[in-house]
Amino acid sequence: MSRLRMIFEKRDFACFVRHVELPQLFGRIARRAGLKVALTQGMSPHPHIVMGPALPVGVISLCEAAEIWFDENVPPEEALEKMNAQAPTGFRFLRAARIAPDAMSLNKCFDAASYWLCPRDMDKLAAVKSVLSEEFGAETLLALRECGDGLELVMHDPSQTGPGALVKALIAREAISGWPEVCIARLRLGRWRADKGEIAPLL
Repeated sequence: MSRLRMIFEKRDFACFVRHVELPQLFGRIARRAGLKVALTQGMSPHPHIVMGPALPVGVISLCEAAEIWFDENVPPEEALEKMNAQAPTGFRFLRAARIAPDAMSLNKCFDAASYWLCPRDMDKLAAVKSVLSEEFGAETLLALRECGDGLELVMHDPSQTGPGALVKALIAREAISGWPEVCIARLRLGRWRADKGEIAPLL
């Protein structure tokens, strides 16, 4: 058995696939690629696939994480090539690495994520930036800066303070009226390095 950690992206219509559907989808991709995914133990075995922090439907991502257990010893490069050949449009597996079976669980390996956020009305950019700075303390909003076409921000604990929390705060402060008024994408996922002011990647 081998445990592979994989970094993937979801763009275009792939962002409309619900997070809870991803393990089943990845299991199908692996089967079509000729790779046998191990099953969990218990009363109702299912493919042994663990996903990283969830994103709301409609949010694209350049950096998502998953761990897949295979019955056989699968080289990471082979898994990448075969699964990319079978992946639906919008999904692309970027990197893979073998992880020790007893290593730390995936969801304990990250504590931060970065996002690109842009209001569709750029006249609201300053107000959006101000609200985010005021609503989230320094322990949660680790970094915030303007980039060429919006804001780039780093949030602590992406399982709890993801895009949903950002949009909720902006709506509450009337900076926007709803999701259609803002574009958000996840850029990176990993561990925050305060000494360098950046996220150390998972792979």
